[in-house]
Amino acid sequence: MTKPDAKAVIFDCDGTLALTATLHFDAFNAALALQGACMDRAWYEARKGLDRNDLIAAFSEEHDGALDTARLVADSRRITVERAERTAVENPPVAALARRLKGMLPIAVGSNAETEVVRAILRGAGLDHLFDVVITVVEAQVPKPDPAIFLLAAERLAVKPCDCLVLEDSEQGLQAAIAAGMKVLDVRRNDALSRIETWRDEARPVARRVP
Repeated sequence: MTKPDAKAVIFDCDGTLALTATLHFDAFNAALALQGACMDRAWYEARKGLDRNDLIAAFSEEHDGALDTARLVADSRRITVERAERTAVENPPVAALARRLKGMLPIAVGSNAETEVVRAILRGAGLDHLFDVVITVVEAQVPKPDPAIFLLAAERLAVKPCDCLVLEDSEQGLQAAIAAGMKVLDVRRNDALSRIETWRDEARPVARRVP
């Protein structure tokens, strides 16, 4: 893909728009510490594309169900929101791309995190004013790799799924975008941002309507 024919762009949040792996990992461990447990970083890195409920369920299963998972979900979410306002930082090349596309194409966020978490991260990273639509697992009700988050974002942008380009950094997100019938770019690839920026420079504004 050298020049995707996209009429809208949907950005993942964690790891794509914002560099949040340490923020989430530390919040999980702060919540776990309240129950006398600890998460290994390598274990987290292998599963960080999962939504909060699935990640905590997987961790609890490996600990024989001895943890209060409902409390872990609530505590980790609360701690993440509190810290994101102060410590969330943008992923510079992807955030710059979003800024350049604002006003040129409809742009959205599609995230496996909860709405309050995504909004706090975007505010902390100074990106909350950029997007026409923000869709999270709360609105879609099912996490990636199900395509529901991306399909709902396309619907809210009034753009066909096949005309959307998704920027992602996780296997779950890539699978969701493909299942939605969308073009997708893995921002972990060395050539990804240079390719999308080349396309951006050649793109022209399109007529837009956002409900």
